[in-house]
Amino acid sequence: MLYGIALAGVMAAIWLSEGSLYPLEPQTVGNHAYRELWAHHLEGPPKDPHGAVEMFRQAVAMDPAFPYRWSDLGDAMAAAGNWDVAGYCFRRSVELAPNSPQIAMRAANFHLRQGETDPALRLGATVLRVTPDYDSMVFNSWVRFGGELNQILQIGIGTNARAAEAFFRFLIGANDESRLSQTWRWMESRSFVTRPVATLWAGWLLGRHRESDAFPIWKRYAALNSGYGVSNWIDNSGFENEPTGQGFDWRIQPSPGVTTGLDTSVVHSGRSSLRIEFDGSENIDYHHVTQRVWLPPGHYRLAAWMRTANLSTDQGLALTLAGASTPALTGTHDWTRVNTEITVPNGTSPGEVQVVRQHSWRFEGGLRGTAWIDDVEIRRIE
Repeated sequence: MLYGIALAGVMAAIWLSEGSLYPLEPQTVGNHAYRELWAHHLEGPPKDPHGAVEMFRQAVAMDPAFPYRWSDLGDAMAAAGNWDVAGYCFRRSVELAPNSPQIAMRAANFHLRQGETDPALRLGATVLRVTPDYDSMVFNSWVRFGGELNQILQIGIGTNARAAEAFFRFLIGANDESRLSQTWRWMESRSFVTRPVATLWAGWLLGRHRESDAFPIWKRYAALNSGYGVSNWIDNSGFENEPTGQGFDWRIQPSPGVTTGLDTSVVHSGRSSLRIEFDGSENIDYHHVTQRVWLPPGHYRLAAWMRTANLSTDQGLALTLAGASTPALTGTHDWTRVNTEITVPNGTSPGEVQVVRQHSWRFEGGLRGTAWIDDVEIRRIE
């Protein structure tokens, strides 16, 4: 009934106002109307937008099949406080262009201003299905005006897995912890989680020193080793994949006088190892290859296979964790297994495994030579 009244009111005003049509193109009339409407916005809410309303009516009469004309008229009617007719105009614009993100956004914004959450979310969902270009605009409007998070997820996101990941990334950028946790659980329940988004979430948690929360996420969705967190608490243990520096993967920081990367020609097992080459120009305090770890309380052995070629000075290369260190190798060695043991008490985190070389106090302390590392592991000692 309301639709019919609104339609009758709009169409009567358009087609029965004799002599009210400007002898101009619809776009020109629309431009005049916008200037009229915005002139009233310069110093606050519009005081008398009726002149703009009349011109937008004329533009609609000239081009009634063009959805943008109806959206324009809807904005003007809303500015004039004629909410019922404004609602009709926006519905008409969506009917004429059901897959237009611009039209849907304008209609959604109208409903949000009216406090009508459900239709605004459904229109936003249409935009997200059509294109990712408006993701940020849609999500910002939802978070500011769109109501309760469960409504956003159920109505606005729904079955759109792409939009779910995009919304989660948006929340990561906003550091919105409460919404992040709820959205993550919702995504898990719908199998929307991907390795990239799990890596992002685990990294966000690690950045807040929440290793115990990040670990199960990494273990389930992001770990490269199938036995990670069961038989070996080191991921990418054989350097079979290029380290990403994210989450619980290896992180390699650049250092003067050092070249670090994967080597497929010298391996202990698998396809590759980590090669660290020192050019002798620096007496370096080296700790630039690391991996964050989380371990349940207990006793563990940290071990790795190392190979060295002409590694100079009195300070060699070792692995450390929680104050424990493997033997440091210098000179030339074929593949050698090095290890140390650690104990993790209740309520503690061991931090990170580091490949280290201590600063030498010798005058000729510049480190030269090459080392390879492969098959790193942390295993529980029974």
